[in-house]
Amino acid sequence: MSYLTFLLQWYNWPYLAGLVLLALSMARLPVLGRLGSRVGGWLGLERASGFAVLRVFVVALAVVGLTVNGALHDYWPVAQERGFVPGLLLTLLITAAVTRSVGRVLEQHFPEIKAVSWRAKHLSGQQGRVVSKMVSRDYRAGRAQVMGDEQTLHRVMCKTRGSEIPFGAMVVLGEYDDEDGRYYVELVDGDRSPEDELDQGEADE
Repeated sequence: MSYLTFLLQWYNWPYLAGLVLLALSMARLPVLGRLGSRVGGWLGLERASGFAVLRVFVVALAVVGLTVNGALHDYWPVAQERGFVPGLLLTLLITAAVTRSVGRVLEQHFPEIKAVSWRAKHLSGQQGRVVSKMVSRDYRAGRAQVMGDEQTLHRVMCKTRGSEIPFGAMVVLGEYDDEDGRYYVELVDGDRSPEDELDQGEADE
């Protein structure tokens, strides 16, 4: 049996359908976004994009399913059709685990954004990430972004009272300065540089 003939067998149809859904998701059909959100809800993923969850799920489904069926075809061909249901169940379990694991990474680093807000004044105490080349006392273009409730991404202008904070650092938003519309920010503890620790130690002395 050629590989193309093998792929077209009925027991591979669910996994080929996954590839079809992957192609359709590129058109960002709303129904597929809702389907991905529902899958994410079943897996405990609340902040990842529905389209991203769906794409991870169908790719994992196709890869794992075709691998399982390919192994049956190569090593136990007489059980190919009888092994469809156990293989499908195994595939779904592995696919769910892979989707959940990748989805956690997506939630942390690429959360779904439903709205973008500028210059919000109620974010003191929230953590954000520096998205300008730096934040300092005098650099007027210092910016950070904070993921708020309901997948709203807040972009705020900020400055420091101390040393310069580089791009990508995690900061805590402090007092909002109404005069120039910027937050005072500080590095979160885990992102403190050795220089900051040294300065803090000298200040304590």
